[in-house]
Amino acid sequence: MKTADIFGGILGILIGIYALWEGRKMPADVVMGIGPSFFPNFLAGFLILFSAVLLINALLGRSKGSVEPFRLSDKGVRRGLITLGAAIVFCIALEPLGFILTSLVFLVFMMLVLGNRRPLALVVAPPLVTLGIWLVFEKLLSLSLPPGILIDLL
Repeated sequence: MKTADIFGGILGILIGIYALWEGRKMPADVVMGIGPSFFPNFLAGFLILFSAVLLINALLGRSKGSVEPFRLSDKGVRRGLITLGAAIVFCIALEPLGFILTSLVFLVFMMLVLGNRRPLALVVAPPLVTLGIWLVFEKLLSLSLPPGILIDLL
């Protein structure tokens, strides 16, 4: 596990640094003061912090568990690959379909993949989460999310 934790820690730190570097290219917001790079930079900072903790624990010999070879027969590996594929499809569909429709479909799909098949949860949770995120970004932060095919309604 030590080698995997060292590799994962270094990779996380590098991804976080890259995100911070790209965030510098975003324009500053003179009205709100935080700008569009605030949230990505915030997450990148935490990624760097937790990756550093993982790396330090590995170097100090505090790593636990074991790493098994990559097998498609493993349920967790399959779920991980399905999640990766769904995230890629989400990113591709986001602009043409819009945030609301894409998020609704993505959340329902991911709930099914992760084993939540309760009808009430599948009907209630995705719209509430999507609406909450949309309200925070569109109304509170004044940051536009892609409207897609619902452009005339929003």
